[in-house]
Amino acid sequence: EQSTYTLPGNHALRLRVWNWWRRALTSARLRDTTTYGTTAGFRGTGRPGMSGQTGFSLEYGITQRWVLAMDLARDWGNGSHLKGWTAAGTRVNKIGAASTDWQIAPAVEYNWNPRWGMIAGAAVYYAGHNTGIKVAPQFAVNAVF
Repeated sequence: EQSTYTLPGNHALRLRVWNWWRRALTSARLRDTTTYGTTAGFRGTGRPGMSGQTGFSLEYGITQRWVLAMDLARDWGNGSHLKGWTAAGTRVNKIGAASTDWQIAPAVEYNWNPRWGMIAGAAVYYAGHNTGIKVAPQFAVNAVF
């Protein structure tokens, strides 16, 4: 959902909110060493946990060419589910730890014309559970055809 408002001085303010989640439709067959932490001889299945994000975005038009933007979002992920047998015949049935974090992503956008522009900023992930603080630079070229 998004809304755009005209502020005094003819500056545009755009507000957006979003929410999404994902769930794997099926499990993957696993053999030997995998990213699920299994070792040689393992036989079984793995399924990633559900994950999602809810967020809020503001964009403020300084001019028709320059825009300040900021996203604030909450990410979450349930732990993966691993089932199977080790090479020694031991049964494995475990669910990994869930994780959450908050992220804030300030950015600056410049538009050469109504069809071409670019945006640059950084997403800062913080206040997480089973996640670390990190900074992820962001850059994109926008083209409208």
